[in-house]
Amino acid sequence: MTTDIILLQPRCGIMDTMGIRVPIGLLTVAAVPISAGYKVVLIDQRMDNDWEKNLERHINQGAKIVCLTTMVGEQILHMLAASRFIKSISKDVLVALGGSWAQIQPDMCAQDENIDVICCGEGDYLLTDLMEYLEGKRKIEEVLGILYRENGLVKRTAPRPQVEDLDTLPKIPYHLVNLKNYTAVSYRHGKPSIALVTSRGCQFRCTFCSIVTLSRQTWRGYSVGRLMEDLAELESKYGIKDFFFSDDLISGSHKRLVEFVDALAECGRDYNWGTSGIRADAVWRLDERTMNQLLKSGCRNLDIGVESGNPRMLKVIKKDTTLNVIETVNRKLSKYPIILKFTFMGGYPTETEEEFLDTMRFRRKLLEENPYATAPVFFYTPFPDTAMFQLAVENGFNPPKTLIEWANFNYNTWYKTNPCWLTKRKTSLVENASFLSFFSTKKLGYKY
Repeated sequence: MTTDIILLQPRCGIMDTMGIRVPIGLLTVAAVPISAGYKVVLIDQRMDNDWEKNLERHINQGAKIVCLTTMVGEQILHMLAASRFIKSISKDVLVALGGSWAQIQPDMCAQDENIDVICCGEGDYLLTDLMEYLEGKRKIEEVLGILYRENGLVKRTAPRPQVEDLDTLPKIPYHLVNLKNYTAVSYRHGKPSIALVTSRGCQFRCTFCSIVTLSRQTWRGYSVGRLMEDLAELESKYGIKDFFFSDDLISGSHKRLVEFVDALAECGRDYNWGTSGIRADAVWRLDERTMNQLLKSGCRNLDIGVESGNPRMLKVIKKDTTLNVIETVNRKLSKYPIILKFTFMGGYPTETEEEFLDTMRFRRKLLEENPYATAPVFFYTPFPDTAMFQLAVENGFNPPKTLIEWANFNYNTWYKTNPCWLTKRKTSLVENASFLSFFSTKKLGYKY
């Protein structure tokens, strides 16, 4: 048996202890090469203690490409170790790197000399193009949207256009993994669940969010018909009826959102679902009929980013909504047994102590007015290539400069190792509020 392409999911680190979701990113980029006839395998370090042995076996079976993925933080360390191990087996294997960090900081990722190609955009067609390059059917400079090495130099090709019609993409090859090993939500005890995405991108402009950089403020969604086909297939093949849609913004199209809710409500499948990416103003636009359909559709939770309870900070963030809209939506949803997770952050650059206390007061008001509401508080984290990152630097943040330094960048404790604008008093205030916010509600157990 031969292998053409190996997809390798690195460990994430501490995040792996909170539940392991299916590697939907790598599964998605596997769809096109599989449809083109290439033999693809997926190795998940988080699940496979013998990943090195299995990786070597597939390389010895003729694999020409190993594709890795990484986000910022500890996962970079596991990616670096994996790329080093791959090249120790064979210098001839092409090592490609994708993922959010590769897209945001491709030049920095090139500091790892074991990486041959870095994906600077969407990767759906990348692996097929690279296989054609290795087969002599195209030149490397004709592969769009990459950084690559040539004669000791790192070169960049022309950008790759986004996939405008997601329905043109082949079905996701879930057979590459054992879905029984993964979970997403615990709506029904002991029942299988999965995290998947129904859309890509976000057309809004929040200054703290890297999705603005990745999607260039664009949004595209699968059609409702395609989505219902995919859910039916997951049910028929794997017995999965509980779904968590981990979109950046599931409500990018109001028309599609309403149609999707209606389809779920009328399909008679007894599905349960929730989502991590919906704005308060999108719920505000839903009429009473659609709200009732939302409940009938099996909606169990909605995650809404509020970010701050202070009007000035909402303008700094460019949230493009108001506290009144959020409060109205909270009251609107209080009539329905749907868990709401309002997420807040504190410790923004320029945020005063009193402005953070406004956040805490608004948070408490939401909880008092809706028995189904939850409201965890997180520490703001500065991400490169976001508008607020520059504001953070202007206010004293000394960011990591190298790939290794970003590998040691901790989402939860970055301010302890990197000089910034935060006083000891403000740090303690946000830390305590964040810690206590996870104990002030009993409704956060629905999601792994």
